[in-house]
Amino acid sequence: PSKSLTKLPTWDPTNRPTSIPTQTPTSKPTSHPTSSNPTPIPTSSPTRLPTPHPTPKPTPNPTPKPISTPTTSPHQCGNALCELSENAANCPIDCSSKEIETTYEFNLGSSGNMFVVKARRNIVVSSFAINSKSRGVGAVKIYTRAGSYTNHEQSRDGWELVYENDSVINNRRGVVTELGFLDREIHIAKDRSQSFFVTSTNGLVYKGGEKEFSVYQSDEGMEIMEGIGTEGEFEGITYSPRVWSGTIWYNVVEATSSPSKSLTKLPTWDPTNRPTSIPTQTPTSKPTSHPTSSNPTPIPTSSPTRLPTPHPTPKPTPNPTPKPISTPTTSPHQCGNALCELSENAANCPIDCSSKEIETTYEFNLGSSGNMFVVKARRNIVVSSFAINSKSRGVGAVKIYTRAGSYTNHEQSRDGWELVYENDSVINNRRGVVTELGFLDREIHIAKDRSQSFFVTSTNGLVYKGGEKEFSVYQSDEGMEIMEGIGTEGEFEGITYSPRVWSGTIWYNVVEATSSPSKSLTK
Repeated sequence: PSKSLTKLPTWDPTNRPTSIPTQTPTSKPTSHPTSSNPTPIPTSSPTRLPTPHPTPKPTPNPTPKPISTPTTSPHQCGNALCELSENAANCPIDCSSKEIETTYEFNLGSSGNMFVVKARRNIVVSSFAINSKSRGVGAVKIYTRAGSYTNHEQSRDGWELVYENDSVINNRRGVVTELGFLDREIHIAKDRSQSFFVTSTNGLVYKGGEKEFSVYQSDEGMEIMEGIGTEGEFEGITYSPRVWSGTIWYNVVEATSSPSKSLTKLPTWDPTNRPTSIPTQTPTSKPTSHPTSSNPTPIPTSSPTRLPTPHPTPKPTPNPTPKPISTPTTSPHQCGNALCELSENAANCPIDCSSKEIETTYEFNLGSSGNMFVVKARRNIVVSSFAINSKSRGVGAVKIYTRAGSYTNHEQSRDGWELVYENDSVINNRRGVVTELGFLDREIHIAKDRSQSFFVTSTNGLVYKGGEKEFSVYQSDEGMEIMEGIGTEGEFEGITYSPRVWSGTIWYNVVEATSSPSKSLTK
């Protein structure tokens, strides 16, 4: 206690005395922080104190000096990318049979396309696929020349014919038509350009472009430029810009002093995924005068095909063309409008009424071994061919049965069903892609307003969509209606699923009424 009174009371005594007296600032920074409670917000200028702790995660070892040679990467080969150190000889899995696709979308078409390819590596082009304007057998040619096609669109000079096939079996628009191997491979050195001119008697479809010679598609081996559409072979109108629709196959190779004009001597590392350009020389049941296809199957079929050779008309009309009439029809402009009018049929207007094509859908979310469904004829029709949506790729057996009327109460019995297609060697495409079956063993005549059931079954399975109501119409055109049906497990046995939408395509002709359906083509 003080011996005298304080002058004034303290206004704000400290709550607690500090445990350590206030330190005066040092003239030099301390080796440790002066406080265990740093400021809650950053100071306006950096402190001169050392960091209270070292870096929380220092690197365990200092970064080594860079080495003079690249490290080896034994696992690069097989990564689906042809590295700069790789080629078809030392890494065939990544650098051989490379595939580059532009697009199979289309909104335009003509007889051909010219376009430029620029090599980003030393490459060898071996094969093409196209997007055909119309189905059926036709002639395809491919010309090539070094550099650009500019100022060479109307002259054959300098162009080399490297592919010619008069019997290409063209698929429908939007579906790949593979041509097989070129007559000779095209070597393109790195950074060099090569022009190609593809022309077809069945025409090509493609998209409009944005700028001629701009890059539309590229990969590690090449760039494909936008080009032009053509009418005629080195003559006629051209259209620019156009995007050629198709696929090119090529190998990445080592640089050579001069391109070879024949196949390399290296063995193939894996079987090719495309047929050879020469048909397999296996005997047919009867000798043909020509190969039956320019695109033979990659493996021999277990039995001879039943399809006609590609040289005759691919789908003969069920009736011969009538003799020309002496007076014009009352509506001369109806035939050719892509609609089979009530007054027309395959005999008097084949362009509108023969090889009619009706597709349900190739979308899918379900699958089983088969489908049953009903077709109702809106005209007198003859069904000739089917395509399916396969559940798995590869070779398998497909059967098609049919019966008049509905399949109801006949799902578990063969009685009354007729087998009209059987093929143990169908080459099935992947799901969502059309697998064409070729012609039925006999055509199916369906009279107007009559119904016909079909049962399609495959050892590779079928995929399809779930439906809304069994026997309701899912798809129709002027010739037929296709109803929702059922999915099946097993052949006339096992579980069935309802409703299901069969996924596929039917080809048919609209015909005149006959007194009784014939079981073969009419004379």
